[in-house]
Amino acid sequence: MGETRTTACSGTVERSRSSMPELPEQPEQPEEPEELAMSERDLFLHEYIDIVGQHQWEYMNHTLAQAGHEKVDFELLGTWYTMGITGRWPQVVNVWEIPGGWDGWYGKVDRLGLKRRTNVHLERWWETAYTYRTGGFDRLLAGAPGCPNMASLAGNGVRGTLFVHELTEVRPGTALEYLAAVREQRVPLMAEHGHRLVGLYEVMMNDYEVCTVWATDPAHHVRMAKAHDVARGLLSEDAAGVSGDERLGRWQRTAREWAVRWREELMTPAPGSHCGPDDWAADDSLGEG
Repeated sequence: MGETRTTACSGTVERSRSSMPELPEQPEQPEEPEELAMSERDLFLHEYIDIVGQHQWEYMNHTLAQAGHEKVDFELLGTWYTMGITGRWPQVVNVWEIPGGWDGWYGKVDRLGLKRRTNVHLERWWETAYTYRTGGFDRLLAGAPGCPNMASLAGNGVRGTLFVHELTEVRPGTALEYLAAVREQRVPLMAEHGHRLVGLYEVMMNDYEVCTVWATDPAHHVRMAKAHDVARGLLSEDAAGVSGDERLGRWQRTAREWAVRWREELMTPAPGSHCGPDDWAADDSLGEG
């Protein structure tokens, strides 16, 4: 049996296990903003990219290197590859911030319409990109009240080595109600479990989708999953090494007031990206002869 201790955040008992790594230190959680004025509403572009073979690394590096007319004034919030054991593969997910909100979106629509074929910088970038990808699917996102942007993410030190990416279908017309509940109830709960909010997005051009993104690390991801199973009586505390947290299941029941279905997948960030680590980690196999 491992050492028994009481956590400061919830008073619950947690048993450390030698099989689990030490939890990384989490930055102090900033106070959530009271309200986000609608005049400051940020827009984002969300992309699923279908990758050719094992070219996800080259594609992410190609994305990070975009500059000037190639990126048509989009700012890269993140580029990740989908962890194949949790979703479609090979696949990359990009999220771009659109400076200027709706006025900025006008500029993108204008430049990527009839003018696009004469943007020689972007055309060259696309020609190289198509050696790494076959196509993809894009969504226009709008930040709900309380959604971070690139400036606030950097200011609050939000970074991760593992990201949770969620697409949720809600009853038509209830997207903002659902996202308000996420902000008020789920964000503080997830923070206690080492997950920090990266994106709280309403999907534009349909009335039934929302997207949320969280920054964390493998140890916190696994411990939160164990806490959920312990709370549901599916795993013992002794086997898990953590106490159950009934609030995780309570949130799922609350979410069903608006959500029809949801799906999450894990993503690995490109080192050097906005919320990602500085470098890749080395696998144990490198030390083998």
